[in-house]
Amino acid sequence: MASLSTTSLTTKLMGKEPDRNENYYDRWFVIQAVDDDKPLSKISPFAVDKALKCAVETVKSIKCLRSGGLQLEVGSASQSRSLNKINNLAGCPVTASPHRSLNTCKGIIRCRALIDCPKDEILEELKSQGVTEIYNILTKDDSGNRRNTNTFIITFHTASIPKHIK
Repeated sequence: MASLSTTSLTTKLMGKEPDRNENYYDRWFVIQAVDDDKPLSKISPFAVDKALKCAVETVKSIKCLRSGGLQLEVGSASQSRSLNKINNLAGCPVTASPHRSLNTCKGIIRCRALIDCPKDEILEELKSQGVTEIYNILTKDDSGNRRNTNTFIITFHTASIPKHIK
């Protein structure tokens, strides 16, 4: 397979800088209390910190949300797996779920060779590079028929866009 540097593929950054050695796991999580009457913000921050250290070791960052929950960033795949399984924090029943938007990013590529490739084939071939979704931008010709272009919007399962894809 050709890399971006040897074909007409180009990646445009959409507001984020690329990271080196990107791994494909959820880095950002939201932890919410199961009982709305007892939000995590009412629990001692020291107790929450100790409970998190026991469950997932040291996390990169923790932020209190207005909803009473916590937003966390983890630094490894093992921490991500541990946080996915957490159901109790400092004696409070909780749910932990990946953040809706912080774990993905989008980029644009242009490649004439991909115009006639089925979307499923492109997605399957790029899945190993963290691609979760691909959308081919369409255009209308003079007669009103839609046709594929050489421009694709790609969604990656990473917090920042990779420098290149193959």
